Amino acid sequence: MKPTVADMMKAYAEDAVELAEKLGVKLDYSEDSIMSLEGILQRYHEELPRGVRRMFSRGPSEQEKIQMSKAWGGYLGETMIRHLGGEWQRSSVSEDTIALVVSKVIDGEEYPHEIYPPSKVYRRIINGPEDNVWHYYLVLKEDLSCDPAQSAEPCQEL
Repeated sequence: MKPTVADMMKAYAEDAVELAEKLGVKLDYSEDSIMSLEGILQRYHEELPRGVRRMFSRGPSEQEKIQMSKAWGGYLGETMIRHLGGEWQRSSVSEDTIALVVSKVIDGEEYPHEIYPPSKVYRRIINGPEDNVWHYYLVLKEDLSCDPAQSAEPCQEL
């Protein structure tokens, strides 16, 4: 039987937990562990060669960055599923893209949204703190819990 997208992403998440352990970081799928993940991703970002250093240091290949993004993004997504719900699927936009489909409830109706934890992790590694995964999680959590019909404050948009 061929593994599903969910099976693959769970396996990536387990790889991330093992790799984090080798780095001396405990990842336990708690919300707080996303802050620990953010610290790991900051390390990766700092290790990327920039400027003149790029001429003398190879750094990770594009394929290695993509693999790291799948593992750490798998962990981020699995943590989101445990706390916010959702399920892994192939993106409706691109068959090559892995999406986490989460639902926002508005006026009692569920509206599915695709988010892309592996892509977010990739941007975090490349761009640095401006793509902070902890802040991303907090905004997503707030947005998913906000029903415009029930809230005096405007809701964030996914």
